Amino acid sequence: MKKILSSFIILALVLTVLSNTVIAVVIPRVGVLGPSSGTVEVGGTIRYPVSIKNNATSVNLKPSDVQLNGCTANISIEGSGNTDRTVVLSNIRGSVGATCWIKILGGVASNSAGVSLETGASTAFTIVATVNNNPTPSTPNNNNNNNSNPNNNNTLPPNVNNNGGNNNSNPQPQEPEEETDKTNPTMQIGGFSKDSINLGDEIYFEVSYSDDKEMGDITLNENDITLYGFKADIKISGEGNTRRVTLSNVQGHLGGLKYVKIAGNTAKDKAGNSVKDGGKTGMFKVISKDTKNKPDDWVENPNTGI
Repeated sequence: MKKILSSFIILALVLTVLSNTVIAVVIPRVGVLGPSSGTVEVGGTIRYPVSIKNNATSVNLKPSDVQLNGCTANISIEGSGNTDRTVVLSNIRGSVGATCWIKILGGVASNSAGVSLETGASTAFTIVATVNNNPTPSTPNNNNNNNSNPNNNNTLPPNVNNNGGNNNSNPQPQEPEEETDKTNPTMQIGGFSKDSINLGDEIYFEVSYSDDKEMGDITLNENDITLYGFKADIKISGEGNTRRVTLSNVQGHLGGLKYVKIAGNTAKDKAGNSVKDGGKTGMFKVISKDTKNKPDDWVENPNTGI
């Protein structure tokens, strides 16, 4: 009887260990649900619910972790704790008819098993023309010559009151004071031109800046760019509010996932407000046509893959 009881206790302990092990190896899963609307007017707002699954013990989703494609917008995050979040896109700008969507970069949620992976592209929404809900009223007809209604006060010429006096005592409207621009411009980092490249090849991505009024100087340079998991020659080109970052002669371990971080304060608007937050790209692999690729060896460590 004692042997049976001992065997039962040992079996229960083994099952408990196995159960805990199964739970521990499941990393958090981040998913982007559908947008709050399928269309949005230029300058409007869209909300994307983001689900956090598999018992995350830490969630640190920031605006710089949201990759925006097809448009520009001000990005903010709602929610707290280790549960779901909402990505809010406001002051959306882009071509009428263009589609826009988001991706969430990897590493925004974690538990004892590891960090979350990058999400796929979300369901897109379409930018539509702004509807004018306040049309300019038509100018009323001048009825001064309408003798059928001589007592109609609406026919009086301007600046004349009912007693025939001049109405210049009324104060003239003043020009409204110009509103001070205190809003920081934003930076959007596009996806890589390829998911994987051969050792020694080049790859590029684009960085776009936007402001709710007018962009000023863009000062993005090579010193603002940090490479994680690889080495490469960096070249920045482009004009207007978009810059292309080209990485050539890419060198690094095969199979490991590589990414890039962009510093903040790389552009200003006309009022002198700077881009506040930096950001990071998605990830790509370095492969070789002559060598069998190693399994993914990337972990959250800047030196992995060099």
